[in-house]
Amino acid sequence: MSFGADEEILQDFLVEAGEILEQLSEQLVELESRPDDANLLNAIFRGFHTVKGGAGFLQLHELVECCHIAENVFDILRKGERHVDSELMDVILEALDAVNGMFSEVRERAPITAATPELLAALARLAEPADTTAVAPVVEAAPVAEPEADVTDSEFEQLLNSLSAVKAEAQAQQAPAAAPTTPTSEDITDAEFESLLDQLHGKGQFAADAVAPAAAEPQAPAAPASTDITDDEFEALLDQLHGKGTFVAEALPEVAATAAAPAAKAEPAGDGLISDHEFEALLDELHGKGKFTEVAPAAAAATAAPVAEKPAPAKAAAKPAPAPAPAAAAAPARAAAAPVAEKPASEAETTVRVDTARLDDIMNMVGELVLVRNRLVRLGLNSGDEAMQKAVSNLDVVTADLQTAVMKTRMQPIKKVFGRFPRLVRDLARQLKKEINLELVGEETDLDKNLVEALADPLVHLVRNAVDHGVETPEEREASGKSRNGKVILAAEQEGDHILLSITDDGKGMDPAILRNIAVKRGVMDKDAADRLTDTECYNLIFAPGFSTKTEISDVSGRGVGMDVVKTKISQLNGSINIYSTKGQGSKIVIKVPLTLAIMPTLMVMLGNQAFAFPLVNVNEIFHLDLSRTNVVDGQEVVIVRDKALPLFYLKRWLVASAKHEEQREGHVVILSVGTQRIGFVVDQLVGQEEVVIKPLGKMLQGTPGMSGATITGDGRIALILDVPSMLKRYAARRI
Repeated sequence: MSFGADEEILQDFLVEAGEILEQLSEQLVELESRPDDANLLNAIFRGFHTVKGGAGFLQLHELVECCHIAENVFDILRKGERHVDSELMDVILEALDAVNGMFSEVRERAPITAATPELLAALARLAEPADTTAVAPVVEAAPVAEPEADVTDSEFEQLLNSLSAVKAEAQAQQAPAAAPTTPTSEDITDAEFESLLDQLHGKGQFAADAVAPAAAEPQAPAAPASTDITDDEFEALLDQLHGKGTFVAEALPEVAATAAAPAAKAEPAGDGLISDHEFEALLDELHGKGKFTEVAPAAAAATAAPVAEKPAPAKAAAKPAPAPAPAAAAAPARAAAAPVAEKPASEAETTVRVDTARLDDIMNMVGELVLVRNRLVRLGLNSGDEAMQKAVSNLDVVTADLQTAVMKTRMQPIKKVFGRFPRLVRDLARQLKKEINLELVGEETDLDKNLVEALADPLVHLVRNAVDHGVETPEEREASGKSRNGKVILAAEQEGDHILLSITDDGKGMDPAILRNIAVKRGVMDKDAADRLTDTECYNLIFAPGFSTKTEISDVSGRGVGMDVVKTKISQLNGSINIYSTKGQGSKIVIKVPLTLAIMPTLMVMLGNQAFAFPLVNVNEIFHLDLSRTNVVDGQEVVIVRDKALPLFYLKRWLVASAKHEEQREGHVVILSVGTQRIGFVVDQLVGQEEVVIKPLGKMLQGTPGMSGATITGDGRIALILDVPSMLKRYAARRI
């Protein structure tokens, strides 16, 4: 198809189908543990059905074909003619992968690669009842007195076939007289359409026989019958389908009279609602606003014949020219339906899709406003003008509220990342022959859209590690007194202006002694240095490049690449990652990242005349110190804080060229957390806490060790934002 011709419709399809496919991935994994859950089977059926409908409208035939056969499989499952087993799940998940692949190609405007014939054949085989020798039960029409019974697909098709066949026969007989105005056999009038809906509601028998006598009446060219319903009628119809209104039967008195008696019997205690299945079948037809697919009259004649024996004068709404009264009666009824449709229409328009680039521009402008706010706050404090200080204070509050509101527009639930893990854990556990349950906690936690995308790959690697390295095989777990099923918990929660993510497993945990031996064996450090490591420091060895606890390399792990990339990525996000483990009980990895990457709270300090900013998340404490009271341990200057020796570095000697050999007798010490360690940095002055907008360094300075960006301070200076871990790697004389 030509994507450009239907770009707006295509965008709607990409948004809706993308969400549905994410849900299907989770629902299919749930289905393995709840194979007999009728609601879940119906939800999966509707998911494939909806994607198929949207793809069909856009003429994406390859996507329609795969979704249609998958939908048939779940129709068979819903009827109980087949049961969920591992073979079926493997094929369905493969089909979902194929659908996702085609969906990605549509999103990229690339040619669609159809599903393989082998996959389609496997799906088609599963779409047949499991016991092919058994005779399928005959579907009987539900009694009128039982409104809760659903109209099946076959019954619905029979009704449509009856209608089309009877109309085609009547029109063939009266073709010369009605040639100028007779609708085609694909069209359906308002009376027939409403009668069909009454049948779907269980309000009366389908009045297809009413078509023949009325269709035989000559129709004048001056008053053609309209086959399309108006927007107001369409909205009123949707209200009725949702159970929000009463059908406007006054517009069609003959149809109302015909269906009145059966309807009274059919609804002794019903609420007039139809099932989801019926509603979706109707929506499929409503896409054409009352036009149905033509069927062969010969094939439908046998079905239509018994119905045609009961004539009923229901075609008065055809509006012949000499008698316009029925049309006049219909007009007020339709006008009355319009107000009913207004409220749902206004309720539906509560969301607006905005391009992410526009949101980024708005966020950048808010960032500039924050800088101006900081400048005005500084000027207001120095002016001594009380009125100006009050105005600046109000501006400060409004700017903070605006900043929060704009940040919320960029927020997304982390469920968009978590949604991929049930399938990942399921497939990996089958590959490794393990039994693992995945628990997701805090899926509704919101964080910046850019962070959601950036965290996806690190979390995938950490979860794969928990499944591969952490959880034991069922036999090993039984031997150690544990249940056969392992558990992996992926959790998210907000803590102030940061997000905490944790990956916990109940596996074998990590042995510090083994980690020390591996570090020495692989040349990461010598034996003396390894022996001095604490258990926590041993756990952090897994982030060293080339470090792996696996003795065999597989396609899952063992090459020692990945964990160091994970730590680097988290550091780039101004976050931290820590590991906690207990041998024989399991491990827990905790990631802490800011809610947003655009604006950061910092501690502003001075080194000489130059301003620098520490990320506030890393700052533990600050104190003034007589530097003559420091000590030297193993060649490293340290400061004693609460009986613990912390490494001490003179930041000015690293970052200010003229002060490399300058001696300082006193200064302010800022204690920072770097991973699981605490380190002290000596600075000249403390400016205070300040929210800054992070600006990336230019191409010439990009990648400078120890610098993550720049900003403008409240007094108009340019300050460099420090990246403490990379600065230590660059400047520290020894590993700490």
